[in-house]
Amino acid sequence: MKSGRSMRRGSLSRGSFKRGVTPPALIPYLVAGDPDLDTTRRYLRLAASSGVFAVELGVPFSDPTADGPVIQEAARRSLRHETALPELLDWLGTIPKEELPPLYLMTYFNLFHHMGVEAFCKKARETGRVAGVVIPDLSFEDARGYRSIFRSFGVNLVGFVSPTTPADRARKIVREARGFVYYVGLMGTTGSALSLTGSIREKVGAMREWTSLPVCLGFGVSEPRMAREILEFSDGVIVGSRLVREEETPGRWEKTFLEFVAACRKAEPQS
Repeated sequence: MKSGRSMRRGSLSRGSFKRGVTPPALIPYLVAGDPDLDTTRRYLRLAASSGVFAVELGVPFSDPTADGPVIQEAARRSLRHETALPELLDWLGTIPKEELPPLYLMTYFNLFHHMGVEAFCKKARETGRVAGVVIPDLSFEDARGYRSIFRSFGVNLVGFVSPTTPADRARKIVREARGFVYYVGLMGTTGSALSLTGSIREKVGAMREWTSLPVCLGFGVSEPRMAREILEFSDGVIVGSRLVREEETPGRWEKTFLEFVAACRKAEPQS
């Protein structure tokens, strides 16, 4: 692995990987509180010990726009528990840092607006457990008034690029992104099937030339072999619905998760 790409990966990791083991370039998605917070903590502990890039931790919202039926159902289960944004931050603050991977909270802007963006950032900084946020319904233009707030508190605001994003707009998004760049591999909601086209490879390759941040691909990644193939041209892979489908059964979730970890470790390092 060349030093430049290693530094990109290191920007998301804690640097605590076992000597001689390649860090898996994986970002698993979890719905916080599904099926309960104790199980979520168990999953986070395993993710941390596996040395993943980060975990995208979903905060349930009643009216999602990007989530497919699998994640929507998980969110409904989660909402039975104390998984509102302020309470979730309190809960994260009770977990020892060494049990947690880098965490990116994924939810919709309504929750940040309701809590107050600055109030959220202050609380996130106080807990010391939140690396950044993924807000799919906050457009690049609408984020203009909030980017400085997130940055002032050290909270990374991830940039989203989709297959239909024009190149000039994609450049702007990538330039202002923090943490990592999230490339949405397909149009539609989570859980749809992804096809790895030449166009996807070209667009990810272009974005990797524009930034030193990791460019990670998500949406529709259903099998470990697909994750490994994605890492032939991407810095990281985000796996959502395939893992969320197993959240109610810890044994199955852990087995599936470790299969993705193993596949990502076998991927050829990016230059």
